[in-house]
Amino acid sequence: MECIVRTPHYEAVRRPQTKTLFIVLPTDEAMSDADPGRAPVRRVPVRDERGQVNYYEEVEQDIDRLWRERLGKYLYDYVVKDEMARQGVQLSSKPDKIYLANFPAHYTLWVHKKGDPHDPRKDHYLYGSRYVAQFRSPMEFCLHLKWLLDGQPMKENGRPDCRCCYCDGSVPQGEISFAFGRYHPSRRDKDKKDKDKGSGGKRPRPKTSRAATSTTITYKDYTKLNAASAN
Repeated sequence: MECIVRTPHYEAVRRPQTKTLFIVLPTDEAMSDADPGRAPVRRVPVRDERGQVNYYEEVEQDIDRLWRERLGKYLYDYVVKDEMARQGVQLSSKPDKIYLANFPAHYTLWVHKKGDPHDPRKDHYLYGSRYVAQFRSPMEFCLHLKWLLDGQPMKENGRPDCRCCYCDGSVPQGEISFAFGRYHPSRRDKDKKDKDKGSGGKRPRPKTSRAATSTTITYKDYTKLNAASAN
């Protein structure tokens, strides 16, 4: 492995033969806000009185890889590139794949299985943080992960100075995901779209009593995280 850039909070290394880049996090507990006791405890598929199940299992390798790929791409674009520029590092070729090599210490990814034991509903969650109960997607975790790599700055009230939708709370996750180009319409949005189609494709006339909300404010500083990191 070829070391591209190294900081106290992570190391970016590349496999020259495949041009795959890995972002390696330290295993030191001090570099993480996670607690091993935060993992789910209900791990046995016991059926209730209705024959339903409600339990957790560690995720399959493909889901684990998907999360680490999306988190790695985010870190490369919004953290690693800035550090490379500061250190004067230039790559001869662009990485073809980027992965987060490992989650922060004591973070674990789980699949929640609930309902019919033969075909349960499956939801994936990242557990571990002392400040957040669970993260439901890579996009929910990306800003919190950046906070960890920034050294876990804290506010005067003792809370994390983190801009994720849970620690900060001023911007909903939908707007954060939209700013990064990974917005997925909610079920309510999809149902509304189907309803519009069912009415002959005509959309209701917009109300004139309220000014339309500018979509530019949803971006706020989230597309300029590089500047925030530099400060």
